[in-house]
Amino acid sequence: MTRPLRSLLAPDAVAALVTDAYDLPVSRVLLLRTLVNDVYRVDTARGPLVLKLYRHGRDAAGVAWEALLADHVAGRGVPIVRAVPLPDGNRAGTHDAPEGERSYVLWEWAPGALPGLSISEATAGDFGRTVAAFHAAAEMDTCPRHRDLEALGPIVDQLRDALEPADRALIDLLAAALPDRLGRADLDRGICHGDVSLDNVHVDGGRLVLYDLDLAAMDWRAADLAGVATTPWWPAFLAGYRTVRPFGEADLAALPWLTVRGLLTNLHFHLVDKPTFRGTDSIGEGWAERELVALRAAAGRLLG
Repeated sequence: MTRPLRSLLAPDAVAALVTDAYDLPVSRVLLLRTLVNDVYRVDTARGPLVLKLYRHGRDAAGVAWEALLADHVAGRGVPIVRAVPLPDGNRAGTHDAPEGERSYVLWEWAPGALPGLSISEATAGDFGRTVAAFHAAAEMDTCPRHRDLEALGPIVDQLRDALEPADRALIDLLAAALPDRLGRADLDRGICHGDVSLDNVHVDGGRLVLYDLDLAAMDWRAADLAGVATTPWWPAFLAGYRTVRPFGEADLAALPWLTVRGLLTNLHFHLVDKPTFRGTDSIGEGWAERELVALRAAAGRLLG
């Protein structure tokens, strides 16, 4: 029997899934995004919601933990969207897709709107405080996802085959330096959001609302700030963060190396993972080249 690599549910199938699983009639379904996971807006009597259908192979226990983490930090006062529970109380369900079982979660609709690509210093400070509050609240006894340097080895190995010799040598040098720069440093470690960016926060009046815990994991907390640290509003963000919890000199020094780790991971996604479900023409979108340019610049600064 032939099995597809991935399937895409039609809107009427999504409406039927939500109606049957949640006993919640649906008036409209709109596909918002399909990439790694499929994300739909679902209009119901209780207002708009978001169904996130995770790709086959995504650990079901990890998906359920993602929803549990959102509940945990929301219960401690952090503005973040929560999962809508199924009638049996579970936060995550499973769908029998043609390619195999896929987990799903019905999320609240994030109130407010995206802040745009340029934000004020005041909003940047609020963003820093919100992320720090998330870090302070995200202390849990269990965390099934761990991100460390050991996981980087296979990523670099697979990347080599997709790169030209000069770039292959470059990532080898950077990867070899990372354990010394990060592994021995006294860095703050805990549960991280995993994707702190303006794409994953809504401005709702006088507060910022977080969402999308798809990459949440146990990691160095500075990793959550590595992307923000490359923006013009980083000083205001850091000042806001430090009003809630500390961010020390060792963490600051680690930021450029955590940025390198993130660039290597992103490059692997665009050159190795993404072509398997989007085709090699996706490389022409320019994402991989931008990551390579950033890696080359980082190597020039960090390796001399």
